[in-house]
Amino acid sequence: MEPRLGIELIRLTRRCRGIDKHVSASAGLSIDEMHCLCVLFAESPPSVKTLSDLINVTSTRASKILRDLEGRGLLSRAIDVSDHRREHVMLTEQGKRTVEKLLSLYSEIAAKVLPNWPSEVALDFSQLLQTASHSEENDTIPWDQA
Repeated sequence: MEPRLGIELIRLTRRCRGIDKHVSASAGLSIDEMHCLCVLFAESPPSVKTLSDLINVTSTRASKILRDLEGRGLLSRAIDVSDHRREHVMLTEQGKRTVEKLLSLYSEIAAKVLPNWPSEVALDFSQLLQTASHSEENDTIPWDQA
């Protein structure tokens, strides 16, 4: 791969962190809390372990985030009656409204970043992001194995 691609990926990652910081702060959330809510909204992970993997935190950290968000009324948790080792985590109506606000903020930012792009270029970019974020290869990135 060309080194320039790595440099641009570093710049994109840095910019995304800045966007995450802005969006999460506007909703009164930490970045990890925001990611947790968005993952629960979009993917409904089957376990705390899966959630922790998806938001790139330890299971202990994910459990603390869930406790905090539950205390703020953004989600509810219930023990699985058929398997007491598992718990179901669901967004409350307030949690869903919070995620919708977050997604709206991200959409506003995207509109500012892409305002002069021809619609076909914006669509290509959107499809590229979708392909990259759903690629099974992304589920086995080397740093996730450590």
